[in-house]
Amino acid sequence: MQGERGRVIRESWTERGRRTAGWTAAALGAVLGLAAGGAALAAPHAGAKPSITSPSITGPSITGMWILKADDYGRDERPSLTPQAEAAALAARKATEEQGKVLSEHALKCLPIGMPRFMMNEFALEILESPGRVTMISENSPLARSIYLGRTSHTADAEPGWNGHSIGHWEGAVLVVDTTLLNDRISHVPRSQTPSGATHIVERLSLAPGGKMLADEMTFTDPALLTKPYTVTTHYERLPADAELWEYACEVDAAGWSERYANDPAAKIGDRK
Repeated sequence: MQGERGRVIRESWTERGRRTAGWTAAALGAVLGLAAGGAALAAPHAGAKPSITSPSITGPSITGMWILKADDYGRDERPSLTPQAEAAALAARKATEEQGKVLSEHALKCLPIGMPRFMMNEFALEILESPGRVTMISENSPLARSIYLGRTSHTADAEPGWNGHSIGHWEGAVLVVDTTLLNDRISHVPRSQTPSGATHIVERLSLAPGGKMLADEMTFTDPALLTKPYTVTTHYERLPADAELWEYACEVDAAGWSERYANDPAAKIGDRK
């Protein structure tokens, strides 16, 4: 029921508020970083014609409404960045501090959140399974995410995008998702603020016993940003069966949006304790 969903959300935000009470404005603009380690799977040949082997749904049902577990929000672990990427991240952080910003330019312009933020934000996530496809819809994104099942290669002429191009297959009870063709408008690696069009993400989604918790292990590789593969795991709690997506729209021209943090003393780094 909706009341139960509200309880889960309130408890999540209460926990997040406790964890983030001491954050600086710069930290609020940073990209989430989770646990490091692991290795990525090899990327399929990008120029090959997609080969569809089976359109059927073969794994356990992950259809339903999900919400990020509070314990997975705002961890401090960092990826191993290249010297160039580390310097760029430090420069971006310094600029944010000097300007006293609370929101990033990306957020101020209401740009799509893209991957991996699509899978790492506090808004509800709906997963729908159909033959040959898994569709994900986030309350915080205007763009749905499609995962094409049974293909051995990515679409050759697909354009780079915010969510990239994703193909998947079931390995027993684990849904393995390979995502490439991510655009260079934003960084697609957590806690890296340098855009790159070379990021490759491999996910392994699995249900805990009882089907109430969904784990998503994401491994990132990007020779321009990372010195080694970076792995994070997020967990989602299943919401009640009658839970619904709530409408959310980021309106850059909404009344008061651009002035929301302008000349706000509370948004200045030096004024935060």
